[in-house]
Amino acid sequence: MRPKRSLGQNFLTNPHVVNKIIEFADVGQRDDVLEIGPGRGIMTTSLAHAAACVTAVEKDDDLAGYLTAEYAHDPRIRIVHGDILELNLETLAPAGAKLVANLPYNIATAVILRLVELPKHFTSVTVMVQKEVAERICADKGTRDYAGLSVLVGVNFKTVPGFLVGPGNFSPRPKIDSMVIKLIGREETMAPDDLRHLKTVVFGAFGQRRKMLRNSWINLPGMSGELLNKLALEAGIDLGRRPQDLTIEDFKRFSRLYRSMEQCDAAP
Repeated sequence: MRPKRSLGQNFLTNPHVVNKIIEFADVGQRDDVLEIGPGRGIMTTSLAHAAACVTAVEKDDDLAGYLTAEYAHDPRIRIVHGDILELNLETLAPAGAKLVANLPYNIATAVILRLVELPKHFTSVTVMVQKEVAERICADKGTRDYAGLSVLVGVNFKTVPGFLVGPGNFSPRPKIDSMVIKLIGREETMAPDDLRHLKTVVFGAFGQRRKMLRNSWINLPGMSGELLNKLALEAGIDLGRRPQDLTIEDFKRFSRLYRSMEQCDAAP
C-alpha cells in the first residue's frame, strides 16, 4: 500500500493525533460518520469504535480493495470505492451525520467548496488540511490570509480553528504543516443558486486582490461602468477599496444586487 503522489497521499501514522481529531470532532456512539480518504484505515478503525457507523470513501483502487477486505466482517464500517468529487455527498451519509477526514492535499479546497453547498446536511465537518488552507478558511477581514475561500466558507459556516499537526506524523513526510479545523453550519445560509453568483463576485475580486474593486469587478459578465457604480452605491461599497477590506456581508449584499441585475436582464 505505497502512497501515490498523484493522489496527494500522505498517510497519518500517529494514533495519538487520530484520537485528538476524533475528540475535537466530538464523535459519539449515536453518530453516523463520513470519512474521506481513509488511506490505510488508521482513523477508520478508531472512528468505528467511537461512532455508530462509518462510511469511508476511498478513490485509490488498491486501498479500496484492501480496506474492503480488512473490514468485510465489521458491520459498523462501509467502504465506498469512488471519487468524492464525483459522488453525491447527501446519499453517502444521512442528514445529521458528522464528516471527519484527513483530506488529500490535492483535493482539499475542492472538497471544502463542495461542502459549502451543504451547510445543513452535516452536524459538523472536521477536516485536516494544509496549514495555509486552514488559515485562509479561518481568516478575518483585513488580514493577510483573508481570501475568497474565507468568504465562501464563512457565508455558510462558522469556523473553529483546531490544532497543528507536524510533518513527522505522516508517511511519507510532507514538507508542510497540517491543521485540523471544524466547520459548523450557520442558522442563516445561502442557497446554491445564490452561492454561484457569490463565487463569481468573490473570485472576480480576489483574482486581482491588489487592484481596487472598480478595476476588478468591471470585468464581471454583463458589467458596465455605470452599472457597477449603481450597484456599489446601493450596496454601500467604496469601489476604491480592495477585496480584503470587505466583510462577508459586503460581498453578500453586492452579490444579491448583481444577481438581481442579471435576472432583470433575462426577463422577457
